[in-house]
Parts: sequence; structure tokens; C-alpha cells
Amino acid sequence: MSEVAPAWSVVVPVYNKAPYVEATLRSVLAQQCAGDFEIVVVDDGSRDGSAAIVQAMADPRIRLMIQANAGVSAARNNAVRQCRGEFVVFLDGDDLHHPECLSRLAALRRQFPVADMLAGGYVRVAHEDMASYRFEPLADVPGELMRDVPARFLQLGMPFFTSSIAVRRALFECLDVWFPEGENMGEDLDLWLRLAERGPVAYTAAPLAVYRVGRSDSLMGSYRDAVWLPVWRRLRQRALTGPMPSHLRSSSLRLAAEMEITLARRLARAGRRREAWRHLCMARAAARGHRWWITALGLSTGWKSLLNR
Repeated sequence: MSEVAPAWSVVVPVYNKAPYVEATLRSVLAQQCAGDFEIVVVDDGSRDGSAAIVQAMADPRIRLMIQANAGVSAARNNAVRQCRGEFVVFLDGDDLHHPECLSRLAALRRQFPVADMLAGGYVRVAHEDMASYRFEPLADVPGELMRDVPARFLQLGMPFFTSSIAVRRALFECLDVWFPEGENMGEDLDLWLRLAERGPVAYTAAPLAVYRVGRSDSLMGSYRDAVWLPVWRRLRQRALTGPMPSHLRSSSLRLAAEMEITLARRLARAGRRREAWRHLCMARAAARGHRWWITALGLSTGWKSLLNR
């Protein structure tokens, strides 16, 4: 192993990803970047031979760690502890990085040296279309400093996701909790929101990663958002009583409220009206918005068609 620390450490958690992990890692090895990188793979107790596939690739830039199954948060946390790069880049074990991913992240780092978090756009590709997917050269998209991530989320949806993010490694030392362990949904978003509260995010809309969607055996594929996720509870709590910067409080409360309205609608459609009313009442920060009032009307009248608006 080289004594010189690489510019980038790419963290890849793997759990039963045998059909996909080689393509995922080769998307990193194919990077067109000036800086060097390492890939830290953590096999989280796979039972399908994923670790053997990684070992067989025999590339000195790949380091493989094997742990007993403890969940994706524990796998990512353990990988971050082993990283040597200035920036930690994240990539899930069935997603892909665009060949220009690291070079575009490097450009953001040069353009916005103040930013400890770098992020790019992404494309969603159906699982059945991934085998035939081909990357196109990225357009010259200008970068920006995103200072209010919750507000952007409210406007257009989350502009980046785990596999299109890089974080300065030193920033992790400022946090007591990284990826919350024992949680299977929203644990990554929880960290991104907390990091974005510490400073602006350097962002490019260029799609730096491919997000595989539609696998029925994945957590996201089986999730139906029928519970109030800790990420939203903690976001609301930080906005009310935590150390959150004042300019983020309003948008953070609104985002948590909008997520609770969405949950109330799903509970109502499932016939769980009492729970739906409880969550809708908690979403007071969005009571001035039309979604809150339409949802309340739908719950009052039983008109389920209103709950789809």
C-alpha cells in the first residue's frame, strides 16, 4: 500500500450484491480523474459469495473488510474509519459512478474550497434496464453553493443521494454520530442533513451516479413509508431546540411537516384514520399549505381521491 494518502476514498458497503458488485467497482476503477483513489469495500456478512467476487478482482486499489452482519450503517461507519483519503465518497453496492464522477467532484472542490461536502445529481435507472445502460459524456453544468438543502428538497425533491456525495474526512471528527446504526431507512439522509447544517454544499446538477431502482429484494424496493422515520423526528427536534443555524429552521420544520402529511395520507389510504389524524395534527408547520388542508378534508369526508393530490 502506498504511504501517500489518496485524494479520494470510495466507500462501498456490500450485502448479498453478488450479481452487481463487480460492475459497481469497475465503475470506480474506470474513473477519468487526475487524483488517485482507494476503494474501501465492507462486506456486511454476505451469504452469496460477494466477498469472493471482490477478492477475485485483485486490484491493489481495492481494500476488502469483512464483518458479521450488522447493517449498512455499521458497514459505512467501519469503512469511514479505515479511509485515508482527504474526501470520502459513497457508492452503494448496486449503483454506478459515472466515469467523470470524481473529476467533477474535484472541480467542485477547486471551485468551492470552503465546502466540506460535495454532491452531484443522479439518474434513476430501472433494475431491468441497468445491463444495457450506457453513460453519455456529461454536459458542462455550472456548480453552485447550496446553503439551504431542506428548502431545495421542498422545491424539487432531494437533489443528490448517497452515491453522488463526497465528504471531507476531517468533518466526521466533528460528529458524535455518523450513520445511525440499527436504522434501515433514512439513516443516510439523516447524516446528509446534519452535515449540510454545518456549512454549504458544493453542488452540480450533472448526473454523477446511477441509482438502481425497482429490485424487490432491496430495502427501498420493499419500503412503503408506513412509519414516522427517525430522520424526520430528529430534523424537527434540531429545528426546535438544537444547534441548527437560524436560516435553516423554517425550511427544516416545513420539510418535516410535509413528510408527516405524506405519512398521514398513506395511513389514511390504508384505513388507519386515527393514526393519520395524529400525524396530520403534528404537521402544524405546514398548516398554511394546501396539502395540509386537502388532507384534512379528505380525512373528514372519507374522500380518498383527495388524498392522492
